Amino acid sequence: MHKTTFFDKYEIISSTENFKGKFNIAIDKICKFCRKTSKENTFKNIPHVIPELLGKNNYTSNDECDNCNKLFGEYETDLANYISPYQTLIGQKTKNKIPNFQSRKDINEKSTTIKYINGNPNINFHDNLSDLHHDFLNKQISINLKKKKFIPINVYKSLVKIGLSLCPTNELKEYTKTIEWLAQKDNYEEIIYDIPLNLFRTRFTNKHYEKPFATLYKRKLEITNNIYEPKLCLVVCSGVLVFQLFIPFCYETENMNPEKYNLVNEIYPAFLHNLDFKGKEKINIKPSELPIIKYDMKYYKQVEEDELIKFSYEKIE
Repeated sequence: MHKTTFFDKYEIISSTENFKGKFNIAIDKICKFCRKTSKENTFKNIPHVIPELLGKNNYTSNDECDNCNKLFGEYETDLANYISPYQTLIGQKTKNKIPNFQSRKDINEKSTTIKYINGNPNINFHDNLSDLHHDFLNKQISINLKKKKFIPINVYKSLVKIGLSLCPTNELKEYTKTIEWLAQKDNYEEIIYDIPLNLFRTRFTNKHYEKPFATLYKRKLEITNNIYEPKLCLVVCSGVLVFQLFIPFCYETENMNPEKYNLVNEIYPAFLHNLDFKGKEKINIKPSELPIIKYDMKYYKQVEEDELIKFSYEKIE
């Protein structure tokens, strides 16, 4: 019996490949977020479908005005703090350069810093040697890196915005409430979400993407038997990280009672891209052991999070 997978339930409807070098300053435009035209708002900034903090890219659009571009840019500091320190560790260039990493610190402490120099990450712990552990027996080094604080809801909004930027016009009309939510900055306690704000993250250990990209998937089938699978799913790849989330506030859920349907989140198998398939050997994968972390992003204040990174080596020269 065939076991259903993510690809049985979802199909691609858009990707960043459709937005390569798309921005054209000379044409008339209409913003897909506020519906203002180039006669009502300016469209001078080049809007990137994927923020360049996720990696330098040329995925641009003609349907985002300067006002909306500025609004969405306010969420990007939180996204940058959330995904650190991986661009620095792998030497991934963002808009202008490879970013330096500077850790969170308390009063009278110095930050741990990472700079990418001559093809390698250079780490300076200063006085934070407790964040470094060397397992000589197993030839492994563990580093605990204290990321700067970030606001989870802003991270989630930054990623949802990528999904809406990719979203075709005929689908976007079902997400007017989502667009309103992106612009909302207060009264969060009054919001009733139709789906949990879950973010699934996979971290690669064997390879990384040189250039970021994103893909928007749509559910193939209609809702049946009180089982609800969100209509749109976004997958974003950046360096060693792959993110998956579902777009909230679809029009089809307005008359649904969340307590009366079972929500199903079909997980995109990003971990498969991290495996090296040699020949035709059978690979047994246990779902309980998958390197996928689920984050609840429904938090509106700054949080602290550390990244534990392990390096293995053959010998130290």
